[in-house]
Amino acid sequence: MANLKANTNKDGNSSNSEFSDKVRKFFHELVDLKGGLDREGTIVNIKNNRRMVGANAWLLMCSIMIASLGLDLNSPAVIIGGMLISPLMSPILGVGLGVGINDQKTIVSSLKSFGIAIGIALVTSTLYFLITPFGEVTNEILARTKPTLLDVLVATFGGIAGIISGSRKDQSNAIPGVAIATALMPPLCVTGYGIANANWVFLANSFYLFFLNATFVALATLVIVRYLDFPRMKHNDLLESRRNRNIIGIISLLMILPSMYILYQVLTENTENQKIKTFVTTQFGDRLDTYTMLNKNDGKQLILKVYGSTAQNEKPEYYQVKLEEAGIKNVKLNIIPTSEIDLDKIIRLEAQVAEVNQGFQQKIDNAQTAQDLKDQQIELLQMRLDSIQTDTIPIYKLGKEAKILFPNLKKIGFAKSVSSDFKSGTKRIPTLLVKWSRKPTTTDKKKLEEWVAEKFDLSEIELVSY
Repeated sequence: MANLKANTNKDGNSSNSEFSDKVRKFFHELVDLKGGLDREGTIVNIKNNRRMVGANAWLLMCSIMIASLGLDLNSPAVIIGGMLISPLMSPILGVGLGVGINDQKTIVSSLKSFGIAIGIALVTSTLYFLITPFGEVTNEILARTKPTLLDVLVATFGGIAGIISGSRKDQSNAIPGVAIATALMPPLCVTGYGIANANWVFLANSFYLFFLNATFVALATLVIVRYLDFPRMKHNDLLESRRNRNIIGIISLLMILPSMYILYQVLTENTENQKIKTFVTTQFGDRLDTYTMLNKNDGKQLILKVYGSTAQNEKPEYYQVKLEEAGIKNVKLNIIPTSEIDLDKIIRLEAQVAEVNQGFQQKIDNAQTAQDLKDQQIELLQMRLDSIQTDTIPIYKLGKEAKILFPNLKKIGFAKSVSSDFKSGTKRIPTLLVKWSRKPTTTDKKKLEEWVAEKFDLSEIELVSY
């Protein structure tokens, strides 16, 4: 009995251990990045593609032009098309790779290509926005002028996806996706817009967004390259190695701090806008015509235009207190009552107009129904008339006479067919159905048509031989 219990425990422990091993193996395979890794091939590919000359330079110019057109037309689809063909990712990955494997030559070469790419992009986009007949500030342009901490996250995960994809033996198509996600192209185009229009705020913010994205794509590449144990060149000087790490840290910090501040500003502005919306809805409801927030030299002003008298109290001071109680500080309230307008009267007039429009539409629908009925009646009468006309033609006698004039005839029939030329609608044409004992000549067919038309006073006739 003791032996049986020992064996049972042993089997149970063995099963639990086997299950744990399978779970560990599953999660290891799930997160393993080193399976299917091609370190040497990745290094060769990035080094070969990082140079911004020849085909890469032309591709960059085309992609910049397409992305600029997309920004000008406010079309996300066109912008994405420009980013899909952009080779701008390669030198950025090259910088991250060079730092990751301590390859000074690759770093210098990639930075050189990166600088050339920026130059090509700025010249192309600036020239476009100088000559375009449009050049208005679109939503797509504005979207690239407020970089935030969220853009850092997008760039970081974009860079991780880029280097992971490029390091596989069976490379996927994630590189174009990374170009889209990190939005490297549009900020450069907006920088060109800023240069062309002397808008230095747009220029500074958009170029900062571009450089922010590029920096964190390179940093993400560096981290993954180190994690995947790419072969590194040894530093001859440990002091130089420490100095490089410090430089990377300082650059990262300098890049991320402004984005954190801008994100804070955006979140504060969104929160304030939501509070204002709640305030005006609660205090004025549907009596509010419009409201506008103005940033003036002497502070912010909230301008309200209200139908009739104010909803609860005639004194603006009452609403100023309510505004501050709603958590909206340092904002001066300016209420513009339109007392000469009777909101209830406007509502009644709108209802009357809607009723009149509905009556007109009903009359139009009734007239259309009556016209449809008339058209159907005309159609039926026409069909009856055609039938009567067809019946009045003595087909037997016609056949006898036609046989004498045209011995080659074997069978003859008469009807009216409905035809359409796709332009002027349908019409009914008298149709002669003829069967010949042998193939007729064109002259015979023409004479037969003319004879039947003359005999029965038909202005038009169609002959069908079979």
